[in-house]
Amino acid sequence: MLIQQFLWSNQMKTQFITVAISLALQSFSAIAVAREHFFVQPGTQFHQVDAKETDRSYELLVTLPASYHSSPDRHYPVIYLTDAQWDMALVSNILGKLNYDNHLHEMILVGISYPGKDAQYDQLRLLDMTPVELPGVSGSGAADAFLKVIENRFIPLIEKNYRVDKSLRAFGGVSLGGAFSLYAAFKKPQLFERYIAISPGVIVGDEHLFKVEAEHSKTHDSFPVRLFTTYGEDEYPAFRDPIIRFQKTLADRQYNELILRNHSVEEGRHGSVAIEGWMHGLLWVFQDQRTGKADPLKAMFEAQP
Repeated sequence: MLIQQFLWSNQMKTQFITVAISLALQSFSAIAVAREHFFVQPGTQFHQVDAKETDRSYELLVTLPASYHSSPDRHYPVIYLTDAQWDMALVSNILGKLNYDNHLHEMILVGISYPGKDAQYDQLRLLDMTPVELPGVSGSGAADAFLKVIENRFIPLIEKNYRVDKSLRAFGGVSLGGAFSLYAAFKKPQLFERYIAISPGVIVGDEHLFKVEAEHSKTHDSFPVRLFTTYGEDEYPAFRDPIIRFQKTLADRQYNELILRNHSVEEGRHGSVAIEGWMHGLLWVFQDQRTGKADPLKAMFEAQP
């Protein structure tokens, strides 16, 4: 697994260090076949989007609920996530388990990635998901432009071609994707209103997210989002401890309208934190989508003589 970490020095101390960070867990076109360059669930649909805002091409991966085609009048909640090349299959399976357990209603899953068998995922995400330019990384700091791509291109494409409940939208990511999720929440809270940040790289850009939050607090008493944040207790302390500080900052601020859950994953490291993180994150931000039905084992056991 390749993990890129950004360890930033204080202004008068050590030099900027870049260590590789990435979470390795595994025009319109749509084809229901798996691509060779990463694993996806059978039936995944693909959409290529060319975006002038960043001068880059993107690939959206879409998985539909089991009931989608048999329920033509039904509209579904939707979760958008970064780094689909690594997390799409994981989140799809977690959603399937939550559906089986009668925890959550079915929903549409939209993963964001880049096209091409040999796409340079680490480099591309480093450009799109950083809010400020990083020393030595030309083209980085494009988070605002990437957010415009999501708002102006991805969401309209999905809502035009799929039966999405526009009032039930969520966004999430892991590591650098988690940091971008937090950034998007502050910059465009109403765009999704539900955000998941798993092991977010809040240290990126000399802890720029702390500055974003501080600026928000100067002009806003409210932060109208439902937000889930988590980290792994066994993550590298230089990466983990700023997340803990950021969680505390959010909790202490006591924003109006913020529905916050700060969480930690026992024994979780930077890769494995995503497993429990996505489960609890989905349950938290979609709490209003709980089915209210009993565990399926209940009927099984009660049916026995």
